[in-house]
Amino acid sequence: MSDGEWTRERLTDLIHRILRDDLLSPDGDFTPRSNLIDAGLDSLAVTQLMLAIEEATGVWTDESLLTPENLETSETLAASIHDYVAGR
Repeated sequence: MSDGEWTRERLTDLIHRILRDDLLSPDGDFTPRSNLIDAGLDSLAVTQLMLAIEEATGVWTDESLLTPENLETSETLAASIHDYVAGR
């Protein structure tokens, strides 16, 4: 899949699904706007998430995007990745 096919919405859905189904054990109220640190995101989960995103999209995520602000929610992370890819 080419980079251009990954909209913010699709990236948000992908990130949310990976976190919900594979990496975290969130409660039933876990949404794309849920705080990831509160949901249990740690450094190992961040590494696993970045690898899963790269595997699913073919897009390598620059470590400079892994700021506390970008890692706040699935939506903020998806927006930062989308903007990074669009700016390349």
